[in-house]
Amino acid sequence: MKYVVWDWNGTLLDDTQAALDTLNAMLAKRGGRSIAMDFYRDHFSFPVKPFYEAIGVRLGDEDWDALAREYHDIYALQPKRLNCETIAALERVKSAGCAQSIASALRQDLLDAITAELGVAPYMERICGVDNLDGRSKLDRAREMLSDVSAGRSGLEFVMIGDSLHDKEVADALGIGCVLCDQGSHAGWRLRSVAPTGSTLLEAVDIALT
Repeated sequence: MKYVVWDWNGTLLDDTQAALDTLNAMLAKRGGRSIAMDFYRDHFSFPVKPFYEAIGVRLGDEDWDALAREYHDIYALQPKRLNCETIAALERVKSAGCAQSIASALRQDLLDAITAELGVAPYMERICGVDNLDGRSKLDRAREMLSDVSAGRSGLEFVMIGDSLHDKEVADALGIGCVLCDQGSHAGWRLRSVAPTGSTLLEAVDIALT
């Protein structure tokens, strides 16, 4: 039986423009040049610190915790919405008789609030975020989640659906399958080089459930 592990930001949540606008606001505050969406999708990566350095946010001159708080304060003001296919994708997984959970690098309290607000929480067996704003890997939390949901159940075949190279890295570290979606933070050419990739969320679900 397939068990779908969803990424949140850029996958179920359509927030790539919000993330880009947040970074450009931070760059403008520092007198830097804004970056375009194509550049963002071609270069954005996890962990985020090297990317920040590359676009001109010099971490040696900044307090990282304060920088993370600044990012989230600005990001919170940006309009965000579900991917237009999110509910249909969740329903398709549910109709296939498969359980599903979220593993995200978003802080747990923020993740709980937005998944409830947008009507995603009822579809999920587990909603797992992290305990910080650092944008660090969600690997440890995902590993804990898989251990928990596997307890007393046999024959589960986990597959992660995400929008980034990091989702593939996490899936590989967990020893599970991965399907990526070309609608989020990473350009499709990057995703297709490492994993099966759907051009839409529903296409990614169909690949994952095959």
